[in-house]
Amino acid sequence: MITVGLMTAQTKTEKTNTKKERRVEMFGSVYDSFTKARLKAHLTLMTAPDSTVVDTTTCWTWSTSSYYQFKVPARQQDFIIKATCEGYEDTYMNYQLRHIARNNHFELPRMLMKRKQQDDIIGESSLDGVVVKGTKVKIAYRGDTLVYNASAFNLPEGSMLDGLIRQMPGAELKDNGDIYINGKKVDYLTLNGKDFFKGQNKVMLDNLPYFTVKELKVYHKSTKESERMGIDLQKKDYVMDVQLKREYNRGFMANAEGGLGTDHRYMGRLFGLYYDDHSRVSIFGNLNNVNENRKPGSDGDWKPANMPVGLRATKQAGLSIETEDKDKRYEEEFETSVEWNDADQHTRTSTETFAADGNIFGGSASMSRQKDFRFQAHNRLALNKPINISLDMRLNYTNGRRNTFQQDSTYRERLINETQNAGLNKYRTLTMNGGLFWHKKFDWGDYLFFAVNGGITRQKPSESFSRNQTRYFSTGDSDLREYYHDTHQDQNNWQLQGSYILQMLNNWYIYTTLQYDQKHEDLWNMNYRLDWLGGLNGNAQHDLGWLPSMRETLLTAFDDGNSDTQHKTERKYSAELQLMKTTESSFFSVELPIEYVRERMSFNDYSEIDTLAHRHYVNVNPSISFYRWKIKNGLRHIDYNLRINRPDFGSLMPGDETTNPLVMNISNPNLKPHIDHNFGIGFTFRNDSIKRYIDLSANATLVQQAWGTRTLYDPTSGRYTYTVDNINGNWLSSLTASYQRPLDRKKHLTFTNQAHIDYQHSVDFPIEYAASSSAASLSLSKSTVHNWTFSDHLKLEYQLGDLTASISGTVKHRLADSNRQDFQRIRAWDYDYGTALTYTIPWMKVTLATDLRMYSRRGYYSDMMNDDHLVWNAQLSRSLLKDKLTLKLTAFDLLHQLSDTQYSVNAQGRTETWQNCINRYLMFTVAYKFTRKPKSE
Repeated sequence: MITVGLMTAQTKTEKTNTKKERRVEMFGSVYDSFTKARLKAHLTLMTAPDSTVVDTTTCWTWSTSSYYQFKVPARQQDFIIKATCEGYEDTYMNYQLRHIARNNHFELPRMLMKRKQQDDIIGESSLDGVVVKGTKVKIAYRGDTLVYNASAFNLPEGSMLDGLIRQMPGAELKDNGDIYINGKKVDYLTLNGKDFFKGQNKVMLDNLPYFTVKELKVYHKSTKESERMGIDLQKKDYVMDVQLKREYNRGFMANAEGGLGTDHRYMGRLFGLYYDDHSRVSIFGNLNNVNENRKPGSDGDWKPANMPVGLRATKQAGLSIETEDKDKRYEEEFETSVEWNDADQHTRTSTETFAADGNIFGGSASMSRQKDFRFQAHNRLALNKPINISLDMRLNYTNGRRNTFQQDSTYRERLINETQNAGLNKYRTLTMNGGLFWHKKFDWGDYLFFAVNGGITRQKPSESFSRNQTRYFSTGDSDLREYYHDTHQDQNNWQLQGSYILQMLNNWYIYTTLQYDQKHEDLWNMNYRLDWLGGLNGNAQHDLGWLPSMRETLLTAFDDGNSDTQHKTERKYSAELQLMKTTESSFFSVELPIEYVRERMSFNDYSEIDTLAHRHYVNVNPSISFYRWKIKNGLRHIDYNLRINRPDFGSLMPGDETTNPLVMNISNPNLKPHIDHNFGIGFTFRNDSIKRYIDLSANATLVQQAWGTRTLYDPTSGRYTYTVDNINGNWLSSLTASYQRPLDRKKHLTFTNQAHIDYQHSVDFPIEYAASSSAASLSLSKSTVHNWTFSDHLKLEYQLGDLTASISGTVKHRLADSNRQDFQRIRAWDYDYGTALTYTIPWMKVTLATDLRMYSRRGYYSDMMNDDHLVWNAQLSRSLLKDKLTLKLTAFDLLHQLSDTQYSVNAQGRTETWQNCINRYLMFTVAYKFTRKPKSE
């Protein structure tokens, strides 16, 4: 018995001694000692002074950055780090690991290596040390990074970045430049790991030539704030990084293209890029009146309902400069762009509004012509040594005008009213923002962060002129109104924030923040009835834009019942407690932000109310999230957040608006905030050996106290009275699945499937009939519509050499049902099918790109919606002068079938809308590219 006891005690002692020791991370970088170019060096970690090897690794390199890391026991030690790289002398560095405390990671000094001989040692970019060369595999994973190999795609000569993205499996490119990968939106594009006109994806999409791109990497990138602090304080952004080919990473490149087409169509663009190890300068220019940027043969989304709206002529120019010193003591980024737009839009709309005593029908036609000028500039200066501080400044300016004309009519069994409205809008907005950020890491592992931000906005003029004439067919009366609306405003705001981050063991952090925000806003909503001043020279109407020469005369036309001024001051006191754990492969966070808000407003409606109002409230918006970065199978993310959205303080003031003779808006001082519960979850399953990828995601939103609209309708005059009120029962959900894999051993034939299921439970107040517009007569009944949307997209693509051919089809089923007795159930189908081909004819060296697709709709309420459109596009291109010169002939919508018609149903009614789009055309273009590479060192 004694022996057993001793053995048991010894066993326990051994287990205690072999308890897993905490480890910390040491990370650093390796660069050329002269050019400071990043090196793909091999690192050996040894103990000092005996040089015992502890670990080895190789630098990861991308853009201008180099990175390596070691994990070692969390105790004081002395190390020797050896760096070796082909063409360089071996380099050694001594490092003493001290001040362990609660630190989880330590940044090592940069290692600078001297060159032995004149070799080009710039390594290939790879996040996980794996380089794809010549495999022609379109898509692969490197750790958690999804990599598209640009050389594996077959695009026509002269294609831009947008053409490449449209061909990528699982990728979807919207007309506004938004990019979705397997149903998940990409937050922004980067170029070689750096921001490039952030938030303006179309700048790079439309101007960066496809031939310069090596690969596109889609991954989760640390936010700017996290990068400044050195730890992931927030959920990472989902970005797409465009990696340039090696020959374009250093040197100069320019690309220009111009063309003329039928129907007075034209286009021209210029893009220039200079790049070296520490600087980048790029310029771009773009002018065209073909607002369609989808390309033949790209298998793009040509559905009529997704056509770009209207006709648009655009002129753009921009400059981007990014530089840093060789020792990375500072970083400077500057971007600026100017843009002129001229848009011509025509719209026709048919509506059916659900009402208890019989539905109400309406029709309208409108035209608008808008011209504007936009300027933006952004500058960021970051000092990394000896202090960590950055300054961020932004300037935005817009100046424009818009002319409109609209005709509306309302009817049931007969025509009730008809309205004609002509309008002129003038607007000018100036916005300036700036921020100063500073942080410090203490020896014991904690962080201190301080930030101050501020900005001003001035919107003046912000004015419109309108002439509205309404005819009532039941009485034969007519109402003519001429309005001048002056709605200019001024705003200034500033913010002060301080944070302390307590670093605990095992990568846990406690993040505490205190913040103060102050915003002051002055708003003028002044309305003048110009028709009260009488006509000029015997005319009953004034020209749009006319104002009397004397202000005293204008004041006699002041419409005090529909005018008000608001002077608002908001002070917000915030505190946030966040518990998070961040590792190389995951991020977990629980956030509890609390806001105490005090609002003060001076409100004057010039008729009944002149008051000083106060409001104060507490907002609590908790959230919990868990993300995994480097996984092959299983849960990718799960998150939940609660958001409280309060009505604008000014909208709660008692009163009504009657500037439109057919519409009265009555405010609701008792309107409560709506509360949104948002939930999301995602899974990934992939097999790299057979290139099979499956992504699943689900999202749901439940809205409590949603803002619905109570409506009274006068059947005699056709006048509506609206009041916003709270209503419960609104929620929506969606499920997305994406599947992709090659079908043959050589991976020439690829199958892709993307499926979506969406459900919206829409609840609102039904329209009530009334002899007079009395808000008290509104009932408490509800109107509920169930909207289901099922869609599935299948694509089979074959690629061999210069031939790429695909067949694909999409089926979308819309189902709408309601608890209303008079509701006509909707079962509508949208489906399309077709083929696309890209092929280079060897003996002619001519590339043909073409697509043919049928779009069909069935089951809609209006016969005009049940139609078929056969869309055919083609392009021929030929490169000359060693591929420097490219000639293209593009045929857009050869069969003249494209249109833009949209359909929507909710708890209030159904709407069908037609909008004009660009007509078919032929265009001949010439493109020239020039490159100059640096001389070998």
